[in-house]
Amino acid sequence: MSQRCRYKILIVDDNHNNLFTLRELIKAYIDAEVIEADCGREALAVLYDTRVDLIILDIQMEGMDGFEIASLIKKRKKTKDIPIVFLTAAYKSEEFKKRGYEIGAVDYLVKPIDEYQLINRISVYLSLIEKERNVNLLLEQKVAEQIKELRKAKEEAEAANEAKSMFLANVSHELRTPINILLSSMQLIDLYIEDEQVVEKKKLEDKLYIQKQNCYRLLRLVNNLIDITKMDAGHFILNFKKCNIINIIESITMSIVPYINNRGIELIFDTELEEMEVYCDLDAIERIILNLLSNAIKFTPAGGSIYVELKDLGNTLGIYVKDTGIGMSEEMLEQVFERFKQGDNLLTRRNEGSGIGLSLIKHLIEMHGGSIGVKSKYQTGSEFFVKLPRNLDRDTAELSEENEAYRLDNNVVQKVNIEFSDIYV
Repeated sequence: MSQRCRYKILIVDDNHNNLFTLRELIKAYIDAEVIEADCGREALAVLYDTRVDLIILDIQMEGMDGFEIASLIKKRKKTKDIPIVFLTAAYKSEEFKKRGYEIGAVDYLVKPIDEYQLINRISVYLSLIEKERNVNLLLEQKVAEQIKELRKAKEEAEAANEAKSMFLANVSHELRTPINILLSSMQLIDLYIEDEQVVEKKKLEDKLYIQKQNCYRLLRLVNNLIDITKMDAGHFILNFKKCNIINIIESITMSIVPYINNRGIELIFDTELEEMEVYCDLDAIERIILNLLSNAIKFTPAGGSIYVELKDLGNTLGIYVKDTGIGMSEEMLEQVFERFKQGDNLLTRRNEGSGIGLSLIKHLIEMHGGSIGVKSKYQTGSEFFVKLPRNLDRDTAELSEENEAYRLDNNVVQKVNIEFSDIYV
């Protein structure tokens, strides 16, 4: 029989003429493989090895009769759900019909039976079987999908918990380290005072510088935590103004030259255009550029270079910050913008940080309608690229038309000191 048959029907009768007639009738009308058995023992052997969709069972047979065979079939877990149709010429009374249905038969047909009626009954049962198969298949698929989703959710939850644990450890380290340094510095000043000696001005200046740097570190961490919390709650508001974004980015970049020179790093700034008006939040732009530059400085050794390039992308400005530093692994590249993630392990890292800076600036960029991405290769360097739209079609009710020249005031200088506070510790 062809393997393309959709169903398998087992017919059981100890009369070979009946088996032949029934087999040929089914083959003429139904796409099914017909399996024959001439006794109960053979029928049970077939069912042990073969999946069958429907059983047509004669009752009056030598040895085990049809009722006994059906009872055994219904007792086995593997076969108990196979539909059984009794077909008999001898057991016609209602008592026998009742017994057949009590055993679990789906139908009880008495000979002689019209062949078209028999084929119609078989077709109906096979149609029901097909529908049940489809439902079961759909259920299996849904269960498999749900299991997959649950596993994924579990993995994500475990990863999130691990990331949060690492974040708490990072934050604890970030808080404890500057506090310890502040305390040590104050204790040294106390010793100077207790000794009643004339304290050298240079010593006091050094200690005050250390205290100021670590206060900046604490302020930076607290600011980031407060702002990320506001963003999560939807309470972080940007103040959009019309600005010459080229002038702003160039001024911010040039303001860090002293930091760059002290570390022996070359800074190169280049722009394709001298002016581009955009609506943006000045504080947010300062924060974005300073964070990208701070990361570039942290991971670029002496003798390396940092490139800041501005490109005209039509109605969008392309901002590219590239370094020749240590770069990132593929694993880190995939999660660099995830909150709580850091490039260095807490116990082995060479640079300080809480692991929320890039996540925060990504949110700020997206609040401007822009996007950020990164390309990197380990031991070669990294390039962060920001696409910032001009936003000139924003609702004017949200905007200020101020377009004053950007100036580096003391407030900006302090922001630079805060953002770069964890570089020189």
